[in-house]
Amino acid sequence: MGNPIEMIISGLEQLSGGGILLIPLIGCSICAHAIIMERIYHLRRERVIPSQFVTRSIYHELVQGNPLIAIQMCEKRPGPLTNILRAGIEHRNADEETLKRVIRLSINGEKPKLTRYLHILGMLSAVAIYIGLLGTFLGMIVSFGNLYEVEGQVGQSSEIAAGISQALITTAAGLMIALPTYVAYYYFNSKAQLFLTELERHGMSLVRFLVAEEHKLFQDGFEDIQRLTQEETN
Repeated sequence: MGNPIEMIISGLEQLSGGGILLIPLIGCSICAHAIIMERIYHLRRERVIPSQFVTRSIYHELVQGNPLIAIQMCEKRPGPLTNILRAGIEHRNADEETLKRVIRLSINGEKPKLTRYLHILGMLSAVAIYIGLLGTFLGMIVSFGNLYEVEGQVGQSSEIAAGISQALITTAAGLMIALPTYVAYYYFNSKAQLFLTELERHGMSLVRFLVAEEHKLFQDGFEDIQRLTQEETN
């Protein structure tokens, strides 16, 4: 096992051989890491869909005939689900079709928050690959240029090796950035779509509940909510 400082210096020397194209690759890496950290924080389940205690408390106030208190509870705990519930409760006196339209509009309003920056993450993945390929072509151009200029001279091998080394380093760096970035993009996009599906289920359950409340059929609506929260627990 070598000295850690020597290993770091050796690694930096190898990276420096990648040429100027490593600068945009490092920039892509920094941006990708920043977006990944931001999405990890904002796509936590408790931020998107609070615990069943919160949702049950909101529905409890509705059953007790306290819609304004339920709205206040949603406002105290802002998030995609509570925003959707609040929108539905605020239009509680509307007919069923209007309620469904309100819920869908509210869900569409939350979608950009769940998928924020994901298109940039996907773009960074592609850009990193293309920069790596560009580095490959430039490195090979340098290699063949040196081969032409120094043919028959002593420095031929080292000059060609330098160009090939640059090509390999930029290609490897591009792939090392692109692959995990694409995996993160796919993961967060899938997670956002799952949240949107679950938000729609909650929204439609609220519609059924409010329609049942209007017709004084609390039990049917409340059973939907209980079943939904039990599925969350499982």
